[in-house]
Amino acid sequence: MCQILVARKNQCLIVNEKEQDILVGSILGDACVLKKGMIQFEHGQKQKEYLEWKYEQLKSIVSGTKIYETKRFRNNRTWYYYKFTTRQFFRSWREKFYPFGIKTISSGIIENLNPLSLAVWYMDDGCLRNNYSCIISTDAFDDESIENLRSMLDKKYEIKTRVRKKKSYSKKEMKIQKRIYIGGSNMVNFFDLIRPFIIPSMKYKITDPVTTQSIKRRNISY
Repeated sequence: MCQILVARKNQCLIVNEKEQDILVGSILGDACVLKKGMIQFEHGQKQKEYLEWKYEQLKSIVSGTKIYETKRFRNNRTWYYYKFTTRQFFRSWREKFYPFGIKTISSGIIENLNPLSLAVWYMDDGCLRNNYSCIISTDAFDDESIENLRSMLDKKYEIKTRVRKKKSYSKKEMKIQKRIYIGGSNMVNFFDLIRPFIIPSMKYKITDPVTTQSIKRRNISY
């Protein structure tokens, strides 16, 4: 179902269902909704092809006509990043995803998440841990948001997960890294769900069907 967003009088933006799915999956991942109502996408050089795919899928609602390159200097190295933003029609999404000023995933947001949104979320923030499990980084979310995501995977798709927390130390502070782990036959079911939507440059993040089916036959569960 299309969604019509209004920014000013006589100015509206029609967002189709596929675009909505990619937007929501991206916001679960690396994208952010800016205060002025734009959704910003940014990926590093290794994910440039993935960002270009997003741009092509969303170009009817994108601001500008190209992807922008930016440079950052860290540890005596130059790092290249690429980004683009949508048009300025998503202030209502800012209120929905940032009700307290930080990204929050309520049960209402995720009740209609579908495999395309999950695939985009995983391509943004997921990775293989080994041939038997994968992880999705949820460091930016509070515990309630994480539990809402886990509950959705369990109730809607019968995919059971665990949360693992790990202490991370820097020169300034200690942080708790929070990751959703999906293992064994649950990982097989998850990959079967999202595989049709994983683009070629991101295939390295999932195992091949032969491997996953062998896991399923052994019924390993983590």
